[in-house]
Amino acid sequence: MSYKDIRSFTEMMRALGYPRLISLENFRFPNFTLVAEILLWLVKRYDPNVELPDDIDTEQDRVIFIKSVVQFMVRFS
Repeated sequence: MSYKDIRSFTEMMRALGYPRLISLENFRFPNFTLVAEILLWLVKRYDPNVELPDDIDTEQDRVIFIKSVVQFMVRFS
């Protein structure tokens, strides 16, 4: 992502009411923890009662988490 894209994303998240300040430095290196936190927040904002796996310690856990988020978004979009 370009600097402009990241800046636009952080401003959009702020406008949506994301509770944590997202620094541009957070995207200097891969940060799956932040990405997962943002995805979970977006999904919970749409449906607060949704149950998604929140364990992202291993690669397999991360794949399961992303698949779950995508399946939820496809089902309810």
